[in-house]
Amino acid sequence: MDIKGSKTEKNLWTAFSGESQARNKYIYFAKVAENEGYNNVASVFERTANQEEEHARVILTFLDGIKDTKSNLKRSIQAENYESNTMYKEYEKIALEEGFIEIAAFFREVAKIEKEHERKLSQLLKDILDK
Repeated sequence: MDIKGSKTEKNLWTAFSGESQARNKYIYFAKVAENEGYNNVASVFERTANQEEEHARVILTFLDGIKDTKSNLKRSIQAENYESNTMYKEYEKIALEEGFIEIAAFFREVAKIEKEHERKLSQLLKDILDK
């Protein structure tokens, strides 16, 4: 049965986004707790983050989103290209229009970093294909 276009596919993408975001937040929260001397709290945040990461991995597997290295590189290159050339440029423009100069500058810098990610991933793919 094909999941493409189903409500379940939409739900899986929403769940993947939520689990991925939760994982990152818990990692950041763990660092704060550790810096404040709450090692037991940090440990629980870290374990919870690891569980959220595993949930996200399983969800991405359901979505057929984890493939061979060449395919993963190709998809990643496309994503980094979109982020650097479209998404963050649009976000920068909107932030400037709304007067959020610091945030616009952040988006501009992130776009540059995403372009570098694209370059590095493209080189890795080229190296693999040239073998």
